[in-house]
Amino acid sequence: MSFCGCQSDVKESVKFGKGPAMMENEPTTANETSPALPVFATPRRRREVPRVKVYSRHSADCKLPADKQKDKINGCGCPKSLVYYRAGKLHRVSAETGDRHVAEQKARDMENAFAAAAKGEPSPALEKAKRGSFLIEDLVKQFVATKEGGKVRHSTVRDWRFNLTQFESYCRGRGLVNIADVADEDVTNWRNGLTGADAGRAKRVMMVVSFFDWCARKDKIVKSPADKKDLRIKRSAVQKPKAIDDEQFKTLLAALPRLNGRTTDADRAQLKSLAVLMRMTGLALRDALCVERDAFTEMPDGTFRLYLRRHKTGKPVHTYLDAVTMAAVLKGANPSGRYLFIESKPDTETATGQKELKNLTNTFGMKYAALAKLADIRDEHGAAIEVTTHGFGRHSYVHMMLENNVPLVTVAELIGDTPTIVQKHYNEWVASSHAKTEREVKRVLAAAPKQW
Repeated sequence: MSFCGCQSDVKESVKFGKGPAMMENEPTTANETSPALPVFATPRRRREVPRVKVYSRHSADCKLPADKQKDKINGCGCPKSLVYYRAGKLHRVSAETGDRHVAEQKARDMENAFAAAAKGEPSPALEKAKRGSFLIEDLVKQFVATKEGGKVRHSTVRDWRFNLTQFESYCRGRGLVNIADVADEDVTNWRNGLTGADAGRAKRVMMVVSFFDWCARKDKIVKSPADKKDLRIKRSAVQKPKAIDDEQFKTLLAALPRLNGRTTDADRAQLKSLAVLMRMTGLALRDALCVERDAFTEMPDGTFRLYLRRHKTGKPVHTYLDAVTMAAVLKGANPSGRYLFIESKPDTETATGQKELKNLTNTFGMKYAALAKLADIRDEHGAAIEVTTHGFGRHSYVHMMLENNVPLVTVAELIGDTPTIVQKHYNEWVASSHAKTEREVKRVLAAAPKQW
Protein backbone atom coordinates (compact mmCIF):
# COMPACT_ATOMS: atom_id res chain seq x y z
CA MET A 1 0.00 0.00 0.00
CA SER A 2 2.79 2.34 0.88
CA PHE A 3 4.34 1.76 -2.51
CA CYS A 4 1.11 2.61 -4.23
CA GLY A 5 0.74 5.76 -2.17
CA CYS A 6 4.23 6.96 -3.11
CA GLN A 7 3.51 6.27 -6.71
CA SER A 8 0.33 8.37 -6.50
CA ASP A 9 2.19 11.24 -4.89
CA VAL A 10 4.80 11.11 -7.61
CA LYS A 11 2.12 11.34 -10.26
CA GLU A 12 0.48 14.31 -8.58
CA SER A 13 3.81 16.05 -8.22
CA VAL A 14 4.62 15.57 -11.84
CA LYS A 15 1.20 16.92 -12.79
CA PHE A 16 1.87 20.21 -10.99
CA GLY A 17 5.45 20.51 -12.12
CA LYS A 18 7.13 18.98 -9.05
CA GLY A 19 9.62 16.13 -9.01
CA PRO A 20 10.47 13.60 -6.28
CA ALA A 21 13.32 15.78 -5.00
CA MET A 22 10.91 18.58 -4.23
CA MET A 23 8.58 16.24 -2.39
CA GLU A 24 11.20 15.32 0.18
CA ASN A 25 11.57 18.89 1.41
CA GLU A 26 7.97 20.14 0.83
CA PRO A 27 5.21 18.32 2.62
CA THR A 28 1.87 18.53 0.89
CA THR A 29 -1.63 18.52 2.19
CA ALA A 30 -4.82 17.35 0.63
CA ASN A 31 -6.07 20.90 -0.03
CA GLU A 32 -2.75 22.43 -1.11
CA THR A 33 -2.00 22.93 -4.80
CA SER A 34 1.24 24.19 -6.33
CA PRO A 35 1.10 27.32 -8.54
CA ALA A 36 1.37 26.78 -12.30
CA LEU A 37 4.74 27.56 -13.83
CA PRO A 38 4.86 30.79 -15.90
CA VAL A 39 4.54 30.37 -19.65
CA PHE A 40 6.96 32.40 -21.76
CA ALA A 41 5.80 33.13 -25.31
CA THR A 42 8.58 32.60 -27.79
CA PRO A 43 8.77 35.65 -30.06
CA ARG A 44 8.14 34.80 -33.67
CA ARG A 45 11.25 35.54 -35.68
CA ARG A 46 10.79 37.33 -38.97
CA ARG A 47 12.34 35.45 -41.84
CA GLU A 48 15.45 37.29 -42.98
CA VAL A 49 15.41 35.68 -46.40
CA PRO A 50 11.90 35.57 -47.91
CA ARG A 51 10.69 32.23 -49.18
CA VAL A 52 9.34 32.63 -52.69
CA LYS A 53 6.52 30.28 -53.62
CA VAL A 54 4.93 29.54 -56.97
CA TYR A 55 1.15 29.73 -57.29
CA SER A 56 -1.14 29.15 -60.24
CA ARG A 57 -3.96 31.35 -61.38
CA HIS A 58 -6.21 28.81 -63.10
CA SER A 59 -8.03 29.95 -66.20
CA ALA A 60 -11.41 28.83 -67.48
CA ASP A 61 -9.84 26.39 -69.96
CA CYS A 62 -7.52 24.76 -67.39
CA LYS A 63 -6.95 21.06 -68.05
CA LEU A 64 -7.30 20.16 -64.38
CA PRO A 65 -10.71 19.20 -62.94
CA ALA A 66 -12.55 21.92 -61.08
CA ASP A 67 -12.18 20.17 -57.71
CA LYS A 68 -8.38 20.10 -58.09
CA GLN A 69 -7.84 23.67 -59.21
CA LYS A 70 -6.01 25.01 -56.19
CA ASP A 71 -3.45 27.80 -56.01
CA LYS A 72 -0.63 25.47 -54.97
CA ILE A 73 -1.23 22.96 -57.78
CA ASN A 74 1.09 23.95 -60.63
CA GLY A 75 0.87 20.96 -62.94
CA CYS A 76 -1.15 22.84 -65.54
CA GLY A 77 -0.11 25.51 -68.04
CA CYS A 78 -2.02 28.35 -66.37
CA PRO A 79 -0.23 31.64 -65.55
CA LYS A 80 2.11 31.41 -62.57
CA SER A 81 2.73 33.96 -59.81
CA LEU A 82 5.64 34.41 -57.42
CA VAL A 83 4.45 35.11 -53.87
CA TYR A 84 6.53 36.05 -50.84
CA TYR A 85 6.41 38.06 -47.62
CA ARG A 86 8.97 40.73 -46.80
CA ALA A 87 8.87 43.09 -43.82
CA GLY A 88 5.37 41.87 -43.04
CA LYS A 89 4.04 42.77 -46.48
CA LEU A 90 2.69 40.34 -49.05
CA HIS A 91 4.18 40.62 -52.54
CA ARG A 92 2.62 38.90 -55.54
CA VAL A 93 4.24 39.31 -58.95
CA SER A 94 3.67 37.61 -62.25
CA ALA A 95 6.21 34.99 -63.27
CA GLU A 96 5.31 35.80 -66.90
CA THR A 97 5.11 32.15 -67.77
CA GLY A 98 2.80 29.17 -67.52
CA ASP A 99 5.65 26.68 -67.27
CA ARG A 100 6.05 25.35 -63.74
CA HIS A 101 9.78 24.66 -64.12
CA VAL A 102 10.55 28.15 -65.44
CA ALA A 103 8.53 29.74 -62.63
CA GLU A 104 10.26 27.63 -59.97
CA GLN A 105 13.67 28.57 -61.36
CA LYS A 106 12.71 32.25 -61.16
CA ALA A 107 11.59 31.70 -57.58
CA ARG A 108 14.95 30.10 -56.67
CA ASP A 109 16.88 32.89 -58.38
CA MET A 110 14.87 35.46 -56.45
CA GLU A 111 15.51 33.64 -53.15
CA ASN A 112 19.23 33.51 -53.90
CA ALA A 113 19.22 37.23 -54.64
CA PHE A 114 17.44 37.92 -51.33
CA ALA A 115 19.96 35.72 -49.50
CA ALA A 116 22.90 37.52 -51.10
CA ALA A 117 21.44 40.90 -50.16
CA ALA A 118 20.94 39.78 -46.55
CA LYS A 119 24.60 38.79 -46.29
CA GLY A 120 25.85 41.81 -48.20
CA GLU A 121 27.51 39.53 -50.71
CA PRO A 122 27.58 39.84 -54.50
CA SER A 123 24.54 38.53 -56.30
CA PRO A 124 25.08 34.92 -57.50
CA ALA A 125 24.36 35.91 -61.08
CA LEU A 126 27.01 38.63 -60.94
CA GLU A 127 29.60 37.02 -58.72
CA LYS A 128 32.33 37.51 -61.26
CA ALA A 129 31.67 41.24 -61.42
CA LYS A 130 32.33 41.52 -57.66
CA ARG A 131 29.57 44.05 -57.25
CA GLY A 132 27.73 44.81 -54.04
CA SER A 133 24.23 43.53 -53.44
CA PHE A 134 21.42 45.95 -52.49
CA LEU A 135 17.69 45.50 -52.91
CA ILE A 136 15.99 47.88 -55.37
CA GLU A 137 13.02 48.20 -53.04
CA ASP A 138 15.18 49.47 -50.18
CA LEU A 139 17.14 51.86 -52.39
CA VAL A 140 13.95 53.37 -53.79
CA LYS A 141 12.78 54.15 -50.25
CA GLN A 142 16.14 55.70 -49.38
CA PHE A 143 16.20 57.78 -52.54
CA VAL A 144 12.64 59.08 -52.06
CA ALA A 145 13.51 59.92 -48.45
CA THR A 146 16.17 62.32 -49.74
CA LYS A 147 13.41 64.26 -51.53
CA GLU A 148 11.31 64.63 -48.40
CA GLY A 149 11.77 67.27 -45.76
CA GLY A 150 13.29 69.82 -48.13
CA LYS A 151 11.82 72.29 -50.57
CA VAL A 152 10.35 69.56 -52.76
CA ARG A 153 6.56 69.70 -52.81
CA HIS A 154 4.54 66.81 -51.43
CA SER A 155 2.96 66.18 -54.82
CA THR A 156 6.41 65.94 -56.43
CA VAL A 157 7.62 63.51 -53.78
CA ARG A 158 4.51 61.45 -54.40
CA ASP A 159 5.29 61.33 -58.13
CA TRP A 160 8.85 60.17 -57.40
CA ARG A 161 7.60 57.44 -55.09
CA PHE A 162 4.87 56.25 -57.48
CA ASN A 163 6.99 56.10 -60.63
CA LEU A 164 10.04 54.49 -58.98
CA THR A 165 7.83 51.96 -57.23
CA GLN A 166 6.31 51.09 -60.60
CA PHE A 167 9.81 50.57 -62.00
CA GLU A 168 10.75 48.42 -58.99
CA SER A 169 7.63 46.30 -59.58
CA TYR A 170 8.60 45.93 -63.23
CA CYS A 171 12.04 44.64 -62.22
CA ARG A 172 10.63 42.37 -59.53
CA GLY A 173 8.26 40.83 -62.06
CA ARG A 174 11.32 39.71 -64.00
CA GLY A 175 13.07 38.26 -60.97
CA LEU A 176 15.33 41.31 -60.51
CA VAL A 177 15.43 42.37 -56.86
CA ASN A 178 19.09 43.43 -56.57
CA ILE A 179 20.18 46.73 -58.07
CA ALA A 180 23.29 45.10 -59.56
CA ASP A 181 21.16 42.61 -61.49
CA VAL A 182 19.55 45.32 -63.63
CA ALA A 183 21.21 45.56 -67.03
CA ASP A 184 21.02 48.14 -69.81
CA GLU A 185 18.66 45.90 -71.74
CA ASP A 186 16.21 45.73 -68.83
CA VAL A 187 15.94 49.51 -68.57
CA THR A 188 15.60 49.87 -72.34
CA ASN A 189 12.78 47.30 -72.47
CA TRP A 190 11.03 49.14 -69.66
CA ARG A 191 11.32 52.44 -71.55
CA ASN A 192 10.00 50.89 -74.75
CA GLY A 193 6.95 49.57 -72.92
CA LEU A 194 5.86 52.96 -71.58
CA THR A 195 2.59 54.39 -72.86
CA GLY A 196 1.00 57.81 -72.76
CA ALA A 197 2.00 61.28 -73.85
CA ASP A 198 5.59 62.15 -74.69
CA ALA A 199 5.91 64.52 -71.75
CA GLY A 200 4.73 61.92 -69.25
CA ARG A 201 6.99 59.18 -70.61
CA ALA A 202 10.00 61.52 -70.69
CA LYS A 203 9.34 62.49 -67.08
CA ARG A 204 9.29 58.85 -65.92
CA VAL A 205 12.48 58.07 -67.81
CA MET A 206 14.33 61.00 -66.27
CA MET A 207 13.23 59.89 -62.80
CA VAL A 208 14.68 56.41 -63.32
CA VAL A 209 17.89 57.88 -64.77
CA SER A 210 18.25 60.14 -61.72
CA PHE A 211 17.65 57.19 -59.41
CA PHE A 212 20.43 55.11 -60.99
CA ASP A 213 22.79 58.10 -61.01
CA TRP A 214 22.18 58.46 -57.27
CA CYS A 215 22.87 54.75 -56.75
CA ALA A 216 26.16 55.10 -58.62
CA ARG A 217 27.20 58.12 -56.53
CA LYS A 218 26.41 56.18 -53.35
CA ASP A 219 28.55 53.22 -54.55
CA LYS A 220 25.56 50.91 -54.73
CA ILE A 221 26.45 49.99 -58.32
CA VAL A 222 29.61 50.27 -60.37
CA LYS A 223 27.96 51.91 -63.38
CA SER A 224 24.44 53.14 -64.08
CA PRO A 225 22.56 50.96 -66.60
CA ALA A 226 20.35 53.94 -67.49
CA ASP A 227 22.11 56.12 -70.07
CA LYS A 228 20.32 59.43 -70.52
CA LYS A 229 21.32 59.73 -74.18
CA ASP A 230 20.03 56.28 -75.09
CA LEU A 231 16.79 56.54 -73.12
CA ARG A 232 15.83 60.14 -73.89
CA ILE A 233 12.31 60.62 -75.22
CA LYS A 234 12.01 63.77 -77.29
CA ARG A 235 8.95 65.79 -76.48
CA SER A 236 6.81 67.06 -79.30
CA ALA A 237 7.88 70.62 -80.06
CA VAL A 238 4.37 71.63 -81.10
CA GLN A 239 1.34 71.10 -78.95
CA LYS A 240 -1.97 70.76 -80.73
CA PRO A 241 -4.53 72.25 -78.37
CA LYS A 242 -8.18 71.56 -79.11
CA ALA A 243 -10.71 74.33 -78.67
CA ILE A 244 -14.45 74.45 -79.32
CA ASP A 245 -16.57 77.37 -80.45
CA ASP A 246 -19.63 78.86 -78.78
CA GLU A 247 -22.11 76.64 -80.63
CA GLN A 248 -20.23 73.50 -79.68
CA PHE A 249 -20.07 74.66 -76.06
CA LYS A 250 -23.85 75.13 -76.09
CA THR A 251 -24.20 71.59 -77.41
CA LEU A 252 -22.08 70.38 -74.50
CA LEU A 253 -24.24 72.16 -71.92
CA ALA A 254 -27.44 70.96 -73.63
CA ALA A 255 -26.44 67.38 -72.79
CA LEU A 256 -26.53 68.05 -69.04
CA PRO A 257 -30.15 66.86 -68.54
CA ARG A 258 -29.14 63.47 -69.94
CA LEU A 259 -26.61 62.83 -67.19
CA ASN A 260 -28.17 60.02 -65.20
CA GLY A 261 -27.19 57.93 -62.22
CA ARG A 262 -26.81 59.87 -58.99
CA THR A 263 -26.64 63.28 -60.72
CA THR A 264 -29.23 65.64 -59.25
CA ASP A 265 -30.54 68.94 -60.61
CA ALA A 266 -28.28 70.76 -58.15
CA ASP A 267 -25.29 68.76 -59.46
CA ARG A 268 -26.17 69.68 -63.05
CA ALA A 269 -26.46 73.35 -62.16
CA GLN A 270 -23.06 73.18 -60.43
CA LEU A 271 -21.44 71.49 -63.43
CA LYS A 272 -22.84 74.16 -65.75
CA SER A 273 -21.62 77.07 -63.60
CA LEU A 274 -18.19 75.49 -63.21
CA ALA A 275 -17.92 74.93 -66.98
CA VAL A 276 -18.88 78.56 -67.68
CA LEU A 277 -16.23 79.77 -65.23
CA MET A 278 -13.49 77.67 -66.87
CA ARG A 279 -14.48 78.74 -70.38
CA MET A 280 -14.54 82.46 -69.61
CA THR A 281 -11.40 82.57 -67.41
CA GLY A 282 -9.13 79.81 -68.76
CA LEU A 283 -8.79 78.25 -65.29
CA ALA A 284 -7.80 74.62 -65.01
CA LEU A 285 -10.34 72.31 -63.39
CA ARG A 286 -8.58 72.17 -60.02
CA ASP A 287 -8.20 75.95 -59.80
CA ALA A 288 -11.82 76.56 -60.79
CA LEU A 289 -13.07 73.92 -58.37
CA CYS A 290 -11.22 75.48 -55.42
CA VAL A 291 -11.89 79.11 -56.28
CA GLU A 292 -12.79 81.27 -53.28
CA ARG A 293 -15.59 83.79 -53.14
CA ASP A 294 -13.15 86.52 -52.12
CA ALA A 295 -11.16 85.98 -55.34
CA PHE A 296 -13.82 88.03 -57.17
CA THR A 297 -13.94 91.80 -56.75
CA GLU A 298 -16.75 93.88 -58.19
CA MET A 299 -15.46 96.87 -60.15
CA PRO A 300 -17.16 100.30 -60.46
CA ASP A 301 -18.23 99.57 -64.05
CA GLY A 302 -20.10 96.41 -63.02
CA THR A 303 -17.48 93.89 -64.14
CA PHE A 304 -15.75 91.49 -61.76
CA ARG A 305 -12.01 91.10 -61.37
CA LEU A 306 -10.65 87.62 -60.66
CA TYR A 307 -7.28 87.24 -58.97
CA LEU A 308 -5.77 84.02 -57.62
CA ARG A 309 -2.66 81.87 -57.86
CA ARG A 310 -2.52 78.64 -59.82
CA HIS A 311 -2.30 75.42 -57.85
CA LYS A 312 0.20 73.92 -60.30
CA THR A 313 2.76 76.71 -60.60
CA GLY A 314 1.81 79.29 -57.97
CA LYS A 315 1.77 82.01 -60.64
CA PRO A 316 -0.93 84.71 -60.48
CA VAL A 317 -4.05 84.67 -62.64
CA HIS A 318 -5.54 88.09 -63.37
CA THR A 319 -8.65 88.37 -65.55
CA TYR A 320 -12.15 89.89 -65.68
CA LEU A 321 -15.76 88.68 -66.04
CA ASP A 322 -18.81 90.61 -67.15
CA ALA A 323 -21.90 90.80 -64.94
CA VAL A 324 -23.93 88.30 -67.01
CA THR A 325 -21.18 85.67 -66.85
CA MET A 326 -20.69 86.25 -63.12
CA ALA A 327 -24.40 85.72 -62.55
CA ALA A 328 -24.23 82.42 -64.48
CA VAL A 329 -21.28 81.30 -62.33
CA LEU A 330 -23.06 82.13 -59.08
CA LYS A 331 -26.31 80.47 -60.18
CA GLY A 332 -25.04 76.94 -59.57
CA ALA A 333 -22.46 77.78 -56.90
CA ASN A 334 -22.83 77.51 -53.13
CA PRO A 335 -25.11 80.30 -51.85
CA SER A 336 -22.68 81.09 -49.03
CA GLY A 337 -19.36 80.01 -47.62
CA ARG A 338 -15.71 80.53 -48.44
CA TYR A 339 -15.66 78.38 -51.60
CA LEU A 340 -18.03 78.49 -54.55
CA PHE A 341 -18.08 74.81 -55.48
CA ILE A 342 -16.74 72.84 -52.51
CA GLU A 343 -17.49 72.93 -48.80
CA SER A 344 -13.85 72.95 -47.70
CA LYS A 345 -10.46 72.51 -49.32
CA PRO A 346 -8.25 69.58 -48.22
CA ASP A 347 -4.93 70.46 -46.60
CA THR A 348 -2.51 70.18 -49.51
CA GLU A 349 0.47 70.36 -47.16
CA THR A 350 -0.14 66.72 -46.23
CA ALA A 351 -0.08 63.63 -48.42
CA THR A 352 -3.62 62.71 -47.36
CA GLY A 353 -4.94 66.14 -48.29
CA GLN A 354 -3.25 66.01 -51.69
CA LYS A 355 -4.85 62.64 -52.36
CA GLU A 356 -8.29 63.91 -51.34
CA LEU A 357 -7.98 66.94 -53.64
CA LYS A 358 -6.80 64.75 -56.52
CA ASN A 359 -9.73 62.37 -56.04
CA LEU A 360 -12.15 65.29 -55.90
CA THR A 361 -10.75 66.74 -59.13
CA ASN A 362 -10.88 63.35 -60.84
CA THR A 363 -14.52 62.94 -59.83
CA PHE A 364 -15.51 66.14 -61.60
CA GLY A 365 -13.25 65.25 -64.54
CA MET A 366 -15.08 61.95 -65.03
CA LYS A 367 -18.44 63.74 -64.95
CA TYR A 368 -17.33 66.10 -67.70
CA ALA A 369 -15.94 63.16 -69.69
CA ALA A 370 -19.34 61.46 -69.50
CA LEU A 371 -21.02 64.74 -70.51
CA ALA A 372 -18.74 65.11 -73.56
CA LYS A 373 -19.56 61.55 -74.61
CA LEU A 374 -23.29 62.28 -74.43
CA ALA A 375 -22.91 65.56 -76.35
CA ASP A 376 -21.07 63.84 -79.24
CA ILE A 377 -19.58 67.09 -80.56
CA ARG A 378 -18.24 66.97 -84.13
CA ASP A 379 -16.22 69.27 -86.35
CA GLU A 380 -17.13 70.68 -89.77
CA HIS A 381 -16.10 67.41 -91.42
CA GLY A 382 -18.32 65.29 -89.18
CA ALA A 383 -15.42 63.83 -87.22
CA ALA A 384 -15.88 63.40 -83.47
CA ILE A 385 -14.03 65.89 -81.26
CA GLU A 386 -12.52 64.70 -78.00
CA VAL A 387 -13.66 67.40 -75.57
CA THR A 388 -11.76 67.71 -72.28
CA THR A 389 -11.97 70.25 -69.46
CA HIS A 390 -8.86 71.94 -70.89
CA GLY A 391 -10.50 71.88 -74.32
CA PHE A 392 -13.74 73.68 -73.47
CA GLY A 393 -11.98 75.76 -70.82
CA ARG A 394 -8.35 76.87 -71.06
CA HIS A 395 -7.74 76.19 -74.75
CA SER A 396 -11.00 77.81 -75.85
CA TYR A 397 -10.35 80.89 -73.72
CA VAL A 398 -6.84 81.38 -75.15
CA HIS A 399 -8.16 80.83 -78.68
CA MET A 400 -10.85 83.47 -78.12
CA MET A 401 -8.29 86.01 -76.91
CA LEU A 402 -5.74 85.40 -79.66
CA GLU A 403 -8.39 85.50 -82.38
CA ASN A 404 -9.27 88.98 -81.15
CA ASN A 405 -5.62 90.13 -81.42
CA VAL A 406 -4.94 90.24 -77.68
CA PRO A 407 -1.10 90.34 -77.28
CA LEU A 408 0.71 87.22 -76.08
CA VAL A 409 2.02 89.00 -73.00
CA THR A 410 -1.51 89.93 -71.97
CA VAL A 411 -2.82 86.41 -72.59
CA ALA A 412 -0.01 84.99 -70.45
CA GLU A 413 -1.00 87.32 -67.62
CA LEU A 414 -4.66 86.33 -67.95
CA ILE A 415 -4.06 82.58 -67.59
CA GLY A 416 -1.05 82.63 -65.26
CA ASP A 417 1.59 81.47 -67.75
CA THR A 418 4.73 82.95 -69.29
CA PRO A 419 4.71 84.51 -72.78
CA THR A 420 7.22 81.85 -73.88
CA ILE A 421 4.86 79.01 -72.96
CA VAL A 422 1.89 80.72 -74.59
CA GLN A 423 3.84 81.30 -77.80
CA LYS A 424 5.13 77.73 -77.81
CA HIS A 425 1.76 76.07 -77.43
CA TYR A 426 -0.64 78.53 -79.06
CA ASN A 427 1.46 80.20 -81.75
CA GLU A 428 -0.65 78.69 -84.54
CA TRP A 429 -3.64 80.65 -83.23
CA VAL A 430 -2.01 84.09 -83.26
CA ALA A 431 -4.13 85.95 -85.81
CA SER A 432 -1.87 89.01 -85.87
CA SER A 433 1.10 86.85 -86.85
CA HIS A 434 -0.85 85.27 -89.69
CA ALA A 435 -1.98 88.68 -90.92
CA LYS A 436 1.61 89.98 -90.89
CA THR A 437 2.78 86.95 -92.87
CA GLU A 438 0.02 87.49 -95.41
CA ARG A 439 0.96 91.15 -95.88
CA GLU A 440 4.65 90.35 -96.41
CA VAL A 441 3.93 87.65 -99.01
CA LYS A 442 1.55 89.91 -100.94
CA ARG A 443 4.11 92.72 -100.90
CA VAL A 444 6.76 90.47 -102.47
CA LEU A 445 4.36 89.18 -105.11
CA ALA A 446 3.22 92.70 -106.03
CA ALA A 447 6.80 93.98 -106.36
CA ALA A 448 7.79 91.31 -108.87
CA PRO A 449 4.76 90.29 -110.97
CA LYS A 450 5.24 87.22 -113.15
CA GLN A 451 4.19 86.63 -116.73
CA TRP A 452 3.61 82.98 -117.55
